[in-house]
Formats: sequence, structure tokens, C-alpha cells
Amino acid sequence: MSFADIAALTIHDVKNSLALLAGQAEARGDIAMLRCTIEASEKLTRLLIFYKSQENILCLAVDAHAPADLVVDLAEGIRGMGDIVVNTQIGAAPTLWFYDQTLVRMVLSNAMHNALRYASSQITVSVIELDDHLELSVHDDGPGYPDNVLADTGASVPSTDSGTGLGLYLAQQVAFLHENAGQHGGIELVNAHGALFILRLPR
Repeated sequence: MSFADIAALTIHDVKNSLALLAGQAEARGDIAMLRCTIEASEKLTRLLIFYKSQENILCLAVDAHAPADLVVDLAEGIRGMGDIVVNTQIGAAPTLWFYDQTLVRMVLSNAMHNALRYASSQITVSVIELDDHLELSVHDDGPGYPDNVLADTGASVPSTDSGTGLGLYLAQQVAFLHENAGQHGGIELVNAHGALFILRLPR
């Protein structure tokens, strides 16, 4: 067994321990610890998915899902983690769409925790169907993306003072894996009175 394989198994074990800590933190109302353990667990998830992508063993488990339910569930998950108001816009969401729920959830969760870190007062998570694509977006009212992040859009894994850039890299990989009739998904980063992250998935 290689070091990478052992590391992957260890990540699973550590994630289980973090889940236990998160449950204990939630039970005693320790929001700071809850947020810290969730973020640590998600970082390990991204690392594991990155390993799978590098080994060409990252596969999609596509099925029909209700994107509005996903947005509401993710928004509920970060409410109460700070003073930031979390809004949802789901009125224009399609009833069902085909995608890998686990990977899409990871991408959006990462975007939402980044928004939570930089937002001034509110975050809006929305979902619409546009031009035969599902658009899931996370918009905060913070300072917006740095120029180097806008120029890169996740094509590489840059190391910065605030993180590794792995989340954006994986978002691009996950989006591209969603393909139908020659059309691939993608991500877009925009500065529009704050940072706007858009994940597009083909029909």
C-alpha cells in the first residue's frame, strides 16, 4: 500500500473524529468550535477529492436531485455561525436536475464558507435554470475577489496567505466532469458589489 493510499484512509479516520467533535460542540452551543471543525473536515474532503482527481479515479455519481432543496439545506447549515444574514433565492429553480450531489455540495459549501469569511453583512445563495444550464451561485457583500484569483479561476492550485486555492481548483474539475451532449460545466468568478461565485452544470 502506497503512502497516498494510507493518507487517504487516514483522512477518512480523521474526518470521523472531527464529526464527533462537531457534534459535541453543537450540543454545548460552542459555535466557534463547530465552525472550526466543519471547516477542517471540509479541507480534508477537498484533499481526498484532489488525490482522486490526480489518480484519475474521481468519478461522478449522477442522479436526479432537487437543487432548491440543496440550496436551502446548505444555507441552514451556515446560519448561526456568525452575524451574517444568509438569504436564499430558489423561486426560479428547476424541480429536478442531474448532477453528483456529494461533489456539488462540496463545491458550494466551500464557496459559502469563503463568503462567510469575507461578507460584511449578508450572503445570498441562489439557483436558476438559464440557457439549458443549472446556475448555482453564492454572492457576498464583501470586498470581492483579488485580481490574481479572478485571473486564475481555479486552473491551478496557487498558494496564498489565506489558503491553498484547492477549493477553486476542485470546483473547476467537478464542474468540467459534468458533461452532456458535448457541453461541460464550468465556474465563473465575478466582482459585483462583493464576490459572486457561479457554478454552471449542463442539462
